[in-house]
Amino acid sequence: MTLVLDVQCFKLEKNRFIVKELAGFDGIRICHYIFKAPFPFDHLSPDLQRQAHWLTENHHCIAWDAGFTPQHLFSKIITDLTNSYDIIYVKGLEKANYIRQFINKPVVEFDEQPTLRMSQPKCVNHSKTQCICALSNVFYLYENFIMSF
Repeated sequence: MTLVLDVQCFKLEKNRFIVKELAGFDGIRICHYIFKAPFPFDHLSPDLQRQAHWLTENHHCIAWDAGFTPQHLFSKIITDLTNSYDIIYVKGLEKANYIRQFINKPVVEFDEQPTLRMSQPKCVNHSKTQCICALSNVFYLYENFIMSF
């Protein structure tokens, strides 16, 4: 069986990811998590605060301090989530490499082109009606890439 995953993140120094949203879809089952910030917004450098603000306003539209799931559970969640699948699909090299750090399964990259467009989110965690939503992305990728094979 195959699973399509997407993550929406903030980036810290040295390209470290802070996962904000994780979604997965296998054609039947859905998983979706919004992760808590690992520390307060004001602990970010001014440059990273600007970047986080831009992502919140213009990309994934999820505030730094939003979320329910503690960050430290990400590795357990991703391991448990992918355990019963043979192949994991992720769009883009950077995200695929990030996921590979946590699992011992084949991670297949969807081409980065065409880019995913902003759309109406499939979940209620976004502050705007047009944004990049991980849940919307996995539905789109599954329908347009997995189902078309």
